[in-house]
Amino acid sequence: MRRALVAAACVLTLSGCGSKATPAQEVTATVPPTINKTNVDQARRDGAKSVTVMVSVKEGRHDDVVKALRELGASVEAQDPKIGYVRAEVPIEKADAVPGLPGVSKVDVDEPLSYRDPEP
Repeated sequence: MRRALVAAACVLTLSGCGSKATPAQEVTATVPPTINKTNVDQARRDGAKSVTVMVSVKEGRHDDVVKALRELGASVEAQDPKIGYVRAEVPIEKADAVPGLPGVSKVDVDEPLSYRDPEP
């Protein structure tokens, strides 16, 4: 009797293997990229005309992102299509638009270095 129960359990378990995922399993939570507004706001207060952003690009979208950044008035300083990376200097008034560009997966704002002399 025990063997029959084990066999039935195995059949039921294996019958689920390879089946399609349920709609709930197929849905993946995608969080849209954002930009660090604290750094952008600080740059505005400091009188900066632009900010440097490092952009992570979705696979196959590198050229689209570079083109869209240039259309925003950004100057692309460095890029590596193999790893999906673009660094650009973006006009400060356009910085908030960068995360919404098609193909962008993440945006980081370069934090300016302090030029104060270190204190002992």
